[in-house]
Amino acid sequence: MQIIESSVMGVRAARWRLRRHGSPVEVTLFPMIHVGEPAFYREVFDDAFTHDVALTEGVNSPIVRRLTTSYRWMLKSPRLDLALQPRTPPDTAARIVHADLTEEELAEAWRKVPLWMRLLMGVISPYIGLQRRWFGTRASLAKGMGMDDAPSLEELLGFSPAAEGLNEVIVQIRDRRLIERLGEVLDAAGETPSRISVVYGAGHMRAVLRFLIKTRGFQIEDGRWNTVFSL
Repeated sequence: MQIIESSVMGVRAARWRLRRHGSPVEVTLFPMIHVGEPAFYREVFDDAFTHDVALTEGVNSPIVRRLTTSYRWMLKSPRLDLALQPRTPPDTAARIVHADLTEEELAEAWRKVPLWMRLLMGVISPYIGLQRRWFGTRASLAKGMGMDDAPSLEELLGFSPAAEGLNEVIVQIRDRRLIERLGEVLDAAGETPSRISVVYGAGHMRAVLRFLIKTRGFQIEDGRWNTVFSL
C-alpha cells in the first residue's frame, strides 16, 4: 500500500480513509511532506481541518530547527519554487489534538543520541540545504521519496545500528506518542459518529496503519491522491 508516490509526473501523497465495520467513527490519514507546492497544503488543510478532531505534529524546539535547516535553506532556490509546510491554522472547525512530544520530552530523548551523531546532524542538515539550494531540482528532490506501508528492500539493507538512536528520537518515540493520542481519541469517541484526521509526517503513517488495522480492526474504505509537487 502506497503512502507517498514518486514518479515522472511528480510526488503525490495518499489520502486514506478507514472505518471499522459497524462503527460510525472514521479516520482519515493525511501523510505530510515538509516541502511542497502551496496548493498541496491548502488542499490538505481545507479537508483535514473540517473533521471533528485533527491530530497534528510539531515541536517548538531549537533541536527541530537545527534538524530542519536543510528544508528551510533549500527553499531559497527559485529553481524549486516550493513552500514549507505551514503551521496548524489557529482557527479551525476541528478540535486540535497535539499528538507530538513536548519540547522537554524531545530534549531528554535527544540527549540519549550519541554526541558524535548529534554533532554530525548539526553539520549535515545545513550542508544538504545549501547543496539543494544551489544545485537541487524538483526531480532530484523527488528521487527516493516514494514510501509504502512496509519498509523497502533498500531501507532494510541500509539499516545501521549506529543510527538507531537517531531513528528512536525522530521516528519511533514520536510514533508511540501519536498512537497513544489516537487511541485516546478513539476511546473517547466510542460509538459517537466522529470524523478524525491525522495530519502528520508521512514517515509515521506506517505505525498508524498498523495500529488501526491490526490493533483496532479498521479497514480502508477509500483513498485518493493529493499532489505534493509536480515535475
